[in-house]
Amino acid sequence: MSEKVTTPIGDKQIIIETGKLAKQADGAVTVQLGETIVLVAAVAATKAKEGQDFFPLTVDYREKAAAAGKFPGGYFKREGRPTEKEILTCRLTDRPIRPLFPRGWYNEVQVQTVVLSADGENDPDILSIIGASTSLMVSDIPWEGPLGAVRVGRVKGQFVANPTHSQMLESDLDLVYVGNQTDMVMYEGSAKEIVEADFNAALQFAHEAIQPLIQMQKGLAARAGKKKREITLNVVPDEILKEAKALAGDRIVSALLTPGKLARETAVAAVTDEIGKKLVEKFGGEKVTEFVLKDAFYYIQKESVRALIMKQGKRLDARGLDDVRPILSEVGILPRAHGSALFSRGETQAVTLATLGTGEDAQEFDSYTGGETEKKFILHYNFPNFSVGETGRISGPGRREIGHGALAARSLEPMIPLDTYPYSIRVTSEIMESN
Repeated sequence: MSEKVTTPIGDKQIIIETGKLAKQADGAVTVQLGETIVLVAAVAATKAKEGQDFFPLTVDYREKAAAAGKFPGGYFKREGRPTEKEILTCRLTDRPIRPLFPRGWYNEVQVQTVVLSADGENDPDILSIIGASTSLMVSDIPWEGPLGAVRVGRVKGQFVANPTHSQMLESDLDLVYVGNQTDMVMYEGSAKEIVEADFNAALQFAHEAIQPLIQMQKGLAARAGKKKREITLNVVPDEILKEAKALAGDRIVSALLTPGKLARETAVAAVTDEIGKKLVEKFGGEKVTEFVLKDAFYYIQKESVRALIMKQGKRLDARGLDDVRPILSEVGILPRAHGSALFSRGETQAVTLATLGTGEDAQEFDSYTGGETEKKFILHYNFPNFSVGETGRISGPGRREIGHGALAARSLEPMIPLDTYPYSIRVTSEIMESN
């Protein structure tokens, strides 16, 4: 039997329903705003994989052409690899829910969003976050929710909750806010220009706007939610963590203050190896596994770095809180690119190339949920393995690269008069070194 709850957000209604679709998932809901509807389903494995030492959460978001009454473009007439918009929405959904799973619980979790109906005005990305929170709330998966999410625009000086695409054309603010009943969990966005007081007011407006969503999720979970499953946490035994801290003393702090990334990693590894051997001698190899050592020293380093910042005003490599790493910038470093630059800050380095094209070089793409269908300004970000001195799989851009490129593009795009500019611009940022 299905359960449905409704609450007003701004001048619209958000409707959440569970128990009708995807009933074999651990938790599944539909979320509706206007005539835009998404299905979000969450499933967790019944046990962790052997040797698992991290939390494997996958968030996926897909838009279906049929949701907007369209055919997919291209030869196959079928949806293919995720678009940039879909990848960015995956990241937007992942970030706020990830920290609320129990630390030390390593069962694989998948949260999948499918856009079933798109009215072209109400963006499904906010519904994906709300749906992820609600699907986890009604499931038996352990999770410290709920979360509410809202997009805030500012039209003619007035804040608007979940503005339509048409309203966003007039808005000078695009803020996505996620929080719980008392605290902010995440925000991201951009503005043409906004003063600090107005931004704080936007955050307050958003926090108040999400409160009905928090309450409706609690009510739905109470009526239709499953009992949370019993779990076993894989954590470092207290006696081993206590002994590791005693053996580390201030030596780990000295290693963390080593200037230079590679030298610092070497110094920390030397301390870790030495103390690890002593822990094995005392507690035995069965208790002091590779996971236990890794997790124990994660805790120790985290506490040490926090203490350095909060008590001594120092960061890694002994820099003060207001010390800026050495900055170097050059332009015109490549003879054939239309524009090129090198930017270095400490041990982070990027080579950037700019290419100018005609209007025919603009990127065109399918848009099933409304918004833009063409880009005249494109920024691509690439992060190869060699930039951090590592080997690894060499493939196309990952979600992180797509996300970082979008952040940079969002910062620069307001400076380009795209309405009157007759050209297309592509900027590629090639990371040469990263700390």
